Amino acid sequence: MTKESTVQRMSPILAGKSPGEIIRIAREEFGQNLMMTTGFGYSGIILLSLVRDVYPEIPIYFIDTSFHFEETLKLRLKIMAEWGLNIQKVSSRRPETELTGLMGEKAYERDTDTCCYYRKVEPLLDILEEETVWLSATRRDQSTTRAQANVIDIDGRGHIKVNPLFNWTRDDCWTYIRKYDLPYNPLHDQSHPSIGCTHCTKPVDLGGDERSGRWIGLDKTECGLHITGPGEKGK
Repeated sequence: MTKESTVQRMSPILAGKSPGEIIRIAREEFGQNLMMTTGFGYSGIILLSLVRDVYPEIPIYFIDTSFHFEETLKLRLKIMAEWGLNIQKVSSRRPETELTGLMGEKAYERDTDTCCYYRKVEPLLDILEEETVWLSATRRDQSTTRAQANVIDIDGRGHIKVNPLFNWTRDDCWTYIRKYDLPYNPLHDQSHPSIGCTHCTKPVDLGGDERSGRWIGLDKTECGLHITGPGEKGK
């Protein structure tokens, strides 16, 4: 069975189900091929809380770029200590001296795509296998680049991706977080709806696009992890 036929078959099965039910069905369908990545944003916290109840053993990967906010790192440690999830830290296989040699000092100021590739995408590629299926906190309302997300898709690298929160809104997420008193990154209370590396994340004006605080001034809203079409760089 091809991945395309799997997505076609699973789409009506997952349609209309709650996020928890979507995770349960995905676990039954994909088993040990299912994994998750997270940067501990507020959508990711919701997804983590759901897998804690439905599939706590799922491999969860946090890509450490060496440039995360201290608040992000503290939240990761809190979740690991209190929720008992299988969270694994991955980072570039290249030592910092090699990264500097490849990109030069402050590559994030001159060539953000290359910086993202070596610090985020390459570590991801190290853990992806042909049959890997992603569980993702991607939502349609996050940005124009994510507006076409469905409950189950095939991404630009040819991997099946399951998006239990694809049709949730920002308000839906914050209502859920407050209802269940979930922990979250305090930077969200400081006009940071999307949080990445310290050098490339800025506050967003009220009402701004959720990812408009990332790579300000550049034609880029994605780091390259969540590409949606073949050949796409993750702008």
